[in-house]
Amino acid sequence: MCIIVLGYKVHPAHSLIVAANRDEFYRRPAQAMQNWLDAPHIWAGRDLEKMGTWLAVSNNGRFAAVTNYRDPRLPLTGEKSRGEVPVDFMNTPLSALQFAQQLQKERHLYGAFNVLLYDEENLVHYNTVMDELMIVPPGIHCISNATLNTPWPKVMRLKNAFNETIETTTEDEALFAILKDTIRAEDRDLPATGVPFEMEQKLSSIFIHFDGYGTRASSIVKSTNNGWDIAERSFINGQFAGDVRFEITKQHSEV
Repeated sequence: MCIIVLGYKVHPAHSLIVAANRDEFYRRPAQAMQNWLDAPHIWAGRDLEKMGTWLAVSNNGRFAAVTNYRDPRLPLTGEKSRGEVPVDFMNTPLSALQFAQQLQKERHLYGAFNVLLYDEENLVHYNTVMDELMIVPPGIHCISNATLNTPWPKVMRLKNAFNETIETTTEDEALFAILKDTIRAEDRDLPATGVPFEMEQKLSSIFIHFDGYGTRASSIVKSTNNGWDIAERSFINGQFAGDVRFEITKQHSEV
């Protein structure tokens, strides 16, 4: 997952609204969001290389999502896969804050990443590079491949579009539309993350498509009084490849 925008306790009908794009190499195999047969309390897409996920919800009210931290000086991978983190959080009895504190102790086992964790009591962000852990305050927040609310052009652009959109509607199609934005940043505004300048340009749009890499899935997650409303749109080589939608009733049962 490469960009996530969310509204936390800013909408009367949804305490949490998430709109997110997952960017990945097209050749890397993955399954679209679904109810996992081997873990029926989880709804998530699945990376078929490491068998983890980038974004997940559970029927006990939990949400988790990860983004990579972009710095070519850092190891890409670790002893453990980042994709295990959302799954582990779905399965633990620990609170979001407790789970993040446990991650702090084990961050050396992973490649660099950010994680957002929600357990109905708190929304927590943790960045393994900066060892930055915080309970996220109510508001509109966005994260890409730096840390939470880093003012990259596409982060600011998506936050503004999200804010304007949810003032009038939270319909899936309106949120999918802001995730399909392909406008790249002006050269003078590009971040310097250590990758070549041409790559910074290509990665500066909200929706990405180039040279075998790009946005593979757009996800919309909305909490409701009874559970979750979820929609995911898949893409192949930048082209629409299908939608799935789920209404999930929270059960608050132990996993």
